[in-house]
Amino acid sequence: MFSLSGVGYRYGPAMPLALKNLSLTVPQGSFHLLTGPSGAGKTTLFNLLTLAMLPTEGSLTFLGTDVATASRAERAALRRQIGVVWQDFRLLPHLTVRENISLPLQLQGTLGQAEHDAIAQLLGWVGLEALADRPAGGLSGGEQQRTAIARAVVHHPKLLIADEPTGNVDAAMARKILHLFTELHKQGTTIVLATHDSALIGSKQAPVLTLAHGELVA
Repeated sequence: MFSLSGVGYRYGPAMPLALKNLSLTVPQGSFHLLTGPSGAGKTTLFNLLTLAMLPTEGSLTFLGTDVATASRAERAALRRQIGVVWQDFRLLPHLTVRENISLPLQLQGTLGQAEHDAIAQLLGWVGLEALADRPAGGLSGGEQQRTAIARAVVHHPKLLIADEPTGNVDAAMARKILHLFTELHKQGTTIVLATHDSALIGSKQAPVLTLAHGELVA
């Protein structure tokens, strides 16, 4: 799926390394948890894994392609294989739940009957059928998070990256959200989930990647 070899990232010539000598391989179909204190480098790593940034040191390979040497068109095609669930949801509040979920498909120009059917199935899967036509700005935190998850997977990405998906919800909703991720994993989606939730880490039997001071320490 993706592999990092000696990866480092520096935000500017005079800046210290935000990531240092990261080497790891995440195979297709795996589920990894990512944790570490604030400032450990998780956000920088996520920006690299979503191909929003390129390493300043070392190499990052995604789906067999070295992203540093890939063309702009090749990187754009690779990004379409990635779904992202942001901690702050990043929904468009004036659009409905259904419209937010459909955005990735609209950007690809593919929104026919099959896509509408897929969106309807996703709404059922995340339990939001009754709220499909409600503006996203009027949803609770848990409802917004489930909308964000559905939007992230509507285009069937091979890799799903989630940044603190249970950080803004109560314990009961956190369990429901973790169940959604577990079901996605069973369907073959590779998942990297960042969390500070010790209860979630303890309940989910998955490899844990721990960052500290920009380095992979466990």
